[in-house]
Amino acid sequence: MTPNEANMISAFAIYIVGAASPGLGNMTIASAAISQGRPSGFAVMAGVMAAGQTWALLAAIGLSSVLVTLPAAMMAVGIVGGVYLVWLAWKTLRNWTPSRGRDMGRTSLAGHFRRGFLIQILNPKAIVGWILIIAVGVRQGSPWHAPLVIVLGCLVLGICIFSAYVLLFSSRILQREEVANSAGFRYLLTAVYGLSGLWLIVDSIQA
Repeated sequence: MTPNEANMISAFAIYIVGAASPGLGNMTIASAAISQGRPSGFAVMAGVMAAGQTWALLAAIGLSSVLVTLPAAMMAVGIVGGVYLVWLAWKTLRNWTPSRGRDMGRTSLAGHFRRGFLIQILNPKAIVGWILIIAVGVRQGSPWHAPLVIVLGCLVLGICIFSAYVLLFSSRILQREEVANSAGFRYLLTAVYGLSGLWLIVDSIQA
């Protein structure tokens, strides 16, 4: 194995760990698959991946690194992202009551795509994560096509990982009808979105 190949494998390993670990992106994919079925889960997945690939391409050409050196820009991204998450928490809680269950606030596929895209594109950690992936995979002496191989490779890996989330959480094995109609499910989503949003706002201001 050549050093260049080892660097790329390391970059792919970092991506796999980040994509497979529980986070806002996978949680939103899972919740859409549970509450509104497989098509909705795939729509959120498409949004998350579109945003992720946007940051990947910007990192590959070096623009993400420029953004990170601008504290005001990073703070703005974090605050806007945090406000969006708090709004999602309020919307999740408002659009559900025990008597009306999961049909309350049914979202279109375009709406699911938009939600996934905004959650990922407004996440400062996604920017930093992609900078790390490119920095690990592309070193001095790497071929010109190395960033492209990493971006496309991570695209394939992401499709596999996030599709597994959709298929798992849309499965009847999980009794998703009962889960989607439960108050606990909505309260959990509200808490995760709300607390994550508040933390992101505070963290961005203090950074």
